[in-house]
Amino acid sequence: MKNENGPINYKLWIPLLLIFITLFVIFFTRLNKEGQIKMKVKSTLEKVVEKSDLETVTITYNVIAKKCKDEENCDQKSNNISDFQYVVSCKGSIVAGIDFQKIKVDVDEKDKKVIVKVPDATIIDEPNIHSIKFLNGNELSASELPNARKLCQETVKEKSELDQKLIPAAKEQSRVVLEEFYNQWIKAYDSSYRVVIE
Repeated sequence: MKNENGPINYKLWIPLLLIFITLFVIFFTRLNKEGQIKMKVKSTLEKVVEKSDLETVTITYNVIAKKCKDEENCDQKSNNISDFQYVVSCKGSIVAGIDFQKIKVDVDEKDKKVIVKVPDATIIDEPNIHSIKFLNGNELSASELPNARKLCQETVKEKSELDQKLIPAAKEQSRVVLEEFYNQWIKAYDSSYRVVIE
């Protein structure tokens, strides 16, 4: 084969073509490797969201719930049991946790960091009442039991909302779980990165 300048020297072109292809593959493999960790972090988090529920901490409270005889003129702090239609001892639990879909994960390729931003924890769902024991009101009909259960739920929820340790404990627990998860994951994928939980 000839061109205007004379015959093509395949012995010269083949090594140059091989060098070009090698450089092309190395360049795009490097680009892909840098973008790949972001893609892997995102897809792994999506799997965690699919398989995880929201709860991180379950707290059980023992409370006393009081149903006033006169709702308009009632002192809930009174220790006189006769002031109330009924008084019940309740044991109930409430769950706090984070919404995994609100977790933000970013990758700092320059400093080799996987940054996990944990959202604030919240109380999840209504309290679960395990037991109710009437301390008075022995003459009450069985139809009053659902109202007593509801009163217990309200009392447990009020106590949980006043509990200054519940929400911070739920967030801290979620931080521990996510840090452990991503540390194990990053060791298997690329141990040159470190995990930072915020």
